[in-house]
Amino acid sequence: MKPLVYPTFFYIFLIGIRDSLTVVLRTGQHFDSGVLYEYEYSTSLAVAPISVSFEEVPAFTMQAIIHIHSLWRNSQKEQLLQLQIRDLKLIPNSSDSSSKPLVLGDMMSDAEHFNKPFLVHLHSGKIKGVFDVSLDNTISLNFKKGLTSLLQIQAQSGVVMEDDVTGQCQVSYSMSGDDIIKVKHHENCANGMADGMSTNQLFRVSSVGSSETVFSMDRSHIKSVISEELRSMFVDEHPTVGIHISSRQYLHLLSTHSGPNEARGALQDMISSLKAGYVNHTIYGIPVVKRPASNRYLVPKILHYLKTKGQSMTANTFLQLSESLRRLEIAEIKMIFKKAHAKFLPILIDAAAAASTPASLEAIVSFINTTKPKTSKLLEKFFYACAFSSQPSTHLINIITRILTHTSAEWETHEMALIVLGTVIRKMCSANMCHLQEVEHAKRLIVNGLSASTEEKEIKSYLLALKSACLPETVPVLLQYINHSKSLSSIVLSALQSFPIQYITEEVKEHARDIFNQRKKPFPAHIRLDAAHLLLIYDPLDVDVREIILKIAEEKPEVSKFLTTKIMSILQSDSPAGNVIRKVLKDPKLNNYFHFARLGCSSTYTGLMTENKNMAASYDFEFLFSEAGVLKQSRSHFYAQTRGRSWPLLEVSLETSGFDSLFGTGATKEAEEEELMAGMSAMFVGVQIQPIVFFQGYGDLMSKYFSTGEGPMNIISGNILLLDHRQSLVLQSGLQAQGVFHGGLSVDVSADLAFSLFTQESKTSVNNKFSLVVSASAKVDAPLMSTKAETVVKMDPSVSLVTTVSFYNTPVQYCLQLIREPVLYRERLSTRVNIKNRRKHVQKSQKKWTVSAEEAALHRDNSKMCKNVLNPNSK
Repeated sequence: MKPLVYPTFFYIFLIGIRDSLTVVLRTGQHFDSGVLYEYEYSTSLAVAPISVSFEEVPAFTMQAIIHIHSLWRNSQKEQLLQLQIRDLKLIPNSSDSSSKPLVLGDMMSDAEHFNKPFLVHLHSGKIKGVFDVSLDNTISLNFKKGLTSLLQIQAQSGVVMEDDVTGQCQVSYSMSGDDIIKVKHHENCANGMADGMSTNQLFRVSSVGSSETVFSMDRSHIKSVISEELRSMFVDEHPTVGIHISSRQYLHLLSTHSGPNEARGALQDMISSLKAGYVNHTIYGIPVVKRPASNRYLVPKILHYLKTKGQSMTANTFLQLSESLRRLEIAEIKMIFKKAHAKFLPILIDAAAAASTPASLEAIVSFINTTKPKTSKLLEKFFYACAFSSQPSTHLINIITRILTHTSAEWETHEMALIVLGTVIRKMCSANMCHLQEVEHAKRLIVNGLSASTEEKEIKSYLLALKSACLPETVPVLLQYINHSKSLSSIVLSALQSFPIQYITEEVKEHARDIFNQRKKPFPAHIRLDAAHLLLIYDPLDVDVREIILKIAEEKPEVSKFLTTKIMSILQSDSPAGNVIRKVLKDPKLNNYFHFARLGCSSTYTGLMTENKNMAASYDFEFLFSEAGVLKQSRSHFYAQTRGRSWPLLEVSLETSGFDSLFGTGATKEAEEEELMAGMSAMFVGVQIQPIVFFQGYGDLMSKYFSTGEGPMNIISGNILLLDHRQSLVLQSGLQAQGVFHGGLSVDVSADLAFSLFTQESKTSVNNKFSLVVSASAKVDAPLMSTKAETVVKMDPSVSLVTTVSFYNTPVQYCLQLIREPVLYRERLSTRVNIKNRRKHVQKSQKKWTVSAEEAALHRDNSKMCKNVLNPNSK
């Protein structure tokens, strides 16, 4: 069969039709002059916890008839449309056939806001403005903008930037027969609305979403539009804590009728001729500002409840208190502090500091009366609450500097204030507020105080403040003290390790080389090893790696063993430094038995503690023993990784001296002259805790050895605001969702050091007890009704880190145990629809389960030694 052959002019004719159709569609002028278009419109919405299906939750639908006709156009592809909403109805539950529609005109006093006609200015299919009467009703205006956004269309495939009710977004267009498909991902939108967020929160919230709009065309006219949207807000670290919002818009052409003809002339003249007082608005949705509900009596009620019921303080209580105090005036907060029972003061201080308003902060300072020494405990409580604040401010810095300069407290309290001031400075700088005058003044206060200090304890405090501040410009200041006493050198090296790699300059490395190689003076082993850590981790040079490996053969057994395990630990990690070390170890003169087969008890290793699809928790452990077999220093560092972010959880450093003469054999003369001491330094979620000393000197040791009933030493206890996030989402329909995320953590960290002269064994326990609550909720308000969904998760984990060291035999045996107690996990889900003058539709569900206790298997060698230490008689 021969193929059909058409004349050339026929192809030209077809191409002409195609091009003319494209031109018509491209103009975006889909409404003819003298025609009134009648559309059926509906929008439905449902809000649900992430773990709940939308089919299980109540929803609502709004329905209306929309009249559209063209008032004006010009030759520049501009057009002015008039839209009017008629017969607006609300169906409370689209899945419940017994639900009767609510006619807004019959039940709303302000229904005229919806019924008033409004104008839409289009240019080549893009919305340039929305004209509405000057009435103060944001909900109706946003609703009209959401409806207007359905008229925005282009007939060319491709990706463009487009303005609509949700903001300025990148959208993609594609063609499928008579349909035009528009897809938008809300992560690519600007002009999103959020408030109450902080850059220093431990937990973070992500907001994602997408929408797909399908335009069915009848030649150049819009026959129907279907737009479906899904928005989600969730906690990054716990994605099951979050909310889904599903919405759908539908526009369908019912009929066309004769209408008024278009006017000519200038656009502004056309609008003025209507004499309706139209005001021009952008297409962007407007945030609905809501006045917070009054809760002036909520705090006293909570305190009364706790007092009468005897309930323990929980993270949930802390969150309620902080939210309540945020809305009160200073006089009201002062009265609450004055009337509160003494046992409630700690949680009130935590809550007021977390609220972080000028009123709440000033109320605390006024109540504590910082000029009286007897209030030092409450003052220390306030300082730590400030350190953990996720909302640092200039007011907070001013209060701390005011206390530092005008309060004659003991030096320990002064040191704590300096450390906390450094922490607040770091948080301010991370929030791009480093340039503020108050922050600059606080920096100078620390640096000038350091330069004016002569006593070692004062210098130590200021160095700890600089370590907490982590300011790149203070690296030269830190280096001035790197060759001082061993305690100051240790602080400086620890501070340098907290800086990003670009600030570990050649000058810093040269100082580290001097210390490790003891070019200028001798240094204790743990300080030399800290210097080696800087050289091995921070962009190491071949020459430094070679020198350290060559030194291994010259070092004493414990130092050489520590270095070999450090190098092997780096090789096993994904650190970029591992590539440099591998390159150096290609030399067989370095990578051999002579350098790496070392005997000793010291070790360092890294491992994975727990992992799931959302988060991984890892650890680093270091143990350094003296040549006499006594534990000199141990470090434990726990941190988490999620969504490309790593954040510290807990870091504990234990240090001892002078024990060689008690338990060791073959102690050096230098070791015998050391003062007997045991102390600890810790950082919790990135906040430096004031170092503590278990005992200092032999007399203090004996006093605490024979004393009974003292119990563990408290390191820190309090409440931390992990998450305080509020976000407004304007949906495609113009309705607005208000998302609120809260997270609180109650912390009780204590430490205990026990040892026996008889069995020659020591045991150090760091006990961590937590109470965690995280909640997510979202609410959407519509005329005559609102819908809300909420997820609340609670758990009370308890983790202990126990280090047992036996000096009875040589080599010394040590056992590290990471023990987690059983954890009760509780989850509460709820959805609620409130309808005016009708009953509420509420759905609730609860889940709870227990995660069994577990002792983490940290390291194979550690497990072997634990068997020997804990069960010495086992075979």
